[in-house]
Amino acid sequence: MLKPMFSTVAETYDLSNKVLAFGLDKRWRKACAKESADGRFVVDLCCGTGDLSLSLMQNIDDDSFLLGLDFNKEMLSKAIAKKSKSKWAGKDNFAFVIADAAHLPLKNDSIDTVKISLGLRNLIYRNPKATAYLKEVTRTLKQHGKFTCVETSQPKNRLVRRFFRFYCLRIIPTVGGWVSGRKPAYEYLGRSAANFPVPKDILAIFKSAGFTDTDFKPLSLGIVGLYMATK
Repeated sequence: MLKPMFSTVAETYDLSNKVLAFGLDKRWRKACAKESADGRFVVDLCCGTGDLSLSLMQNIDDDSFLLGLDFNKEMLSKAIAKKSKSKWAGKDNFAFVIADAAHLPLKNDSIDTVKISLGLRNLIYRNPKATAYLKEVTRTLKQHGKFTCVETSQPKNRLVRRFFRFYCLRIIPTVGGWVSGRKPAYEYLGRSAANFPVPKDILAIFKSAGFTDTDFKPLSLGIVGLYMATK
């Protein structure tokens, strides 16, 4: 279901994100890129059109290798085009590869850091295999490796939470559908954000997948946040 859905919105995905997030998505990705941005081998999982990868390249060491992974070729085509127009065009320590998060083409204990920007929901929202997806991340991470995601959350303030749900369930499908011409895709995106579990439940899923230290840092009144875990 998700692969064809993202194929239909790839052309307008970046514009829709900027409009729907009021441009704050860039700030959120920057926060994710800076958090635990270390290690020689770094993966941007569910990299989409590559915006987090480009931000990560500004934060990792020159001798580090960054790999962006996504299962959708239309999204990856956008990411590759962005790289070709960036200052990292031609760099051999930065690549994009088609890959399914359920079967990562990576060796056990080989990665220092895994990051996800606004893609964690697609792995665990109402997914009975959520723990299996995260176990695939722990399999590839080195001991003490870091996993950091920026993702929507559930604001603690009741009024903010009510507005957030209204925005997700009413505004996102309407505006996203108008920009992209694909309203059903944005109905899913809005619904998955509005009904995403609270942080403590997400961190519990992390622990069940084999992570040890876990933490959450709210951003933008708690409508999004950084989810952090260590293997």
